[in-house]
Amino acid sequence: MASTEGRESLSRSVFDAIRTRILDGRLRPGETLSERNLGTELQVSRVPIREALPLLEAAGLVTLSPRRPAVVTGVTRSSVDELYDIRSALEPLVARRAASAVAAGADSSSLVDAVSRAGAALERGDLLEFHHASSGVHSGIEALSANRLFPVIMEPLRERSNRLNMANLERDPSLRHGEHVSLVDAIAKGDTELAAAVAFAHVEWGRARTFETLAQVPGYDPQH
Repeated sequence: MASTEGRESLSRSVFDAIRTRILDGRLRPGETLSERNLGTELQVSRVPIREALPLLEAAGLVTLSPRRPAVVTGVTRSSVDELYDIRSALEPLVARRAASAVAAGADSSSLVDAVSRAGAALERGDLLEFHHASSGVHSGIEALSANRLFPVIMEPLRERSNRLNMANLERDPSLRHGEHVSLVDAIAKGDTELAAAVAFAHVEWGRARTFETLAQVPGYDPQH
């Protein structure tokens, strides 16, 4: 059991390492991922690399094809629209369920703490920590919804959104935080309809901000 857990941990570490290289532009869209070169750079065998590749594909970062090397996936306007279409349908439902759980007696303190940590990071000017804490707000809402499928479904969507959010990290972070504060406040009050409405508005405002900064996303293809 320990060896299995250790292998999964190593595969996740490889996933994180490759993801970071894609997000910061060291691995460019269309670039082939050489298992040999990655293994040498990361000092691992090909096994954890091959185990990490399906996770990277689910995150929208690489494209896998039979009998061909993995390739870094590009970012297109249509793929961003598809992402936000799904988010605008699902996130209001998640928020409504979370608010319903609070109305039925669930404790929302951890969610309130998460948005407070994001606010503190913003006040310090630590935008990277603000980004991580803000992502925790969304995962906290999913956890509060008490539906075990939501985190499973939403994780690959969060990964795809993360690639875009990193590019507009410095664009109006206070507005993003204000949206989270309003969303968490509605959920903490158990107001299901308000929570759903705020969640929908938050996604659509995010869509607008993302389109304004798409040119800054490494690998954005303006032709598609």
